[in-house]
Amino acid sequence: DVVDLYVDLFQATQYEVGHLWQENRITVAEEHMATAITQYVMAQVYSRFEERDSVRGRVVITGIEGELHQVGANMVADVIDARGWDVRFLGTNLPHAGVLQAIEDHRADTVGISATTLLSIPKAVRLVEGIRHKFQSACPRIILGGRAFFSTPTLAQELKADGPAMDLRSALALI
Repeated sequence: DVVDLYVDLFQATQYEVGHLWQENRITVAEEHMATAITQYVMAQVYSRFEERDSVRGRVVITGIEGELHQVGANMVADVIDARGWDVRFLGTNLPHAGVLQAIEDHRADTVGISATTLLSIPKAVRLVEGIRHKFQSACPRIILGGRAFFSTPTLAQELKADGPAMDLRSALALI
């Protein structure tokens, strides 16, 4: 199953790479190389996804302005795409105005926001507030994910988001 492959291989590998980097057992160059290999293999798997006949809904997945880590959000985008959702993966480091425009253009029912560092939390808060302000009564569901939310698990509730996704499977369940 594609979910098992993404969780048990790609996600587990990236967690191990991050752990090795934190312990200074690999260099930044080696971490970047390992991430690039993971992304390459993910692209090969993604190219083999079957075409779908119907769409379950529309989703935008994005990182926060200033955010440089995108593999986790990319994994979520791939897996929900495989499950029949029309997904726009925006990548990372986008200005909030661009994210808001993409949500509007795609007519998204759900927005997934990824942040990996605690320094990204204020920008995540501003993006959620911007989404709520722009879309008001027609606001898409908002799901927060990424390492930054592991240490602040109540933030999603405080922001009245539809949930924190602590890993790939929980993101899929929330979507």
